[in-house]
Amino acid sequence: MSEQGTAGPKAAEPETVKPGTVKPGTAEPEVAGRPDEFGLADNLAALVLLAPALALLRFLGEHGWAYWTAVVLGGLGVLAAALGIAAAVRSLRRGRRRLLAVYTIVLLLVSCFLLVVRLVES
Repeated sequence: MSEQGTAGPKAAEPETVKPGTVKPGTAEPEVAGRPDEFGLADNLAALVLLAPALALLRFLGEHGWAYWTAVVLGGLGVLAAALGIAAAVRSLRRGRRRLLAVYTIVLLLVSCFLLVVRLVES
């Protein structure tokens, strides 16, 4: 019996690429679901810290405890904003979700600027 007409196990299987391996013909590894893609949740941590700091300075800025609480929250918020801005710039350079990346960069930079101005004024 000749096996020339039958397909071997190699030919019957569809060509799949395991996550983390480099797909032939591309420079980027194949990732299921593209977890490196930028989204709205990437700036949420910074805004959760910056918004209360700005509110404390706006409404209770004359109290010492409110000022120092805003300094701590704002400092952590600025660090989180730096990470969010870096992710947005990386997404912008790759050409993915450009409008969301520009919006995030502007929003975080303005928030950090307002926080620093309010801290200096108080």
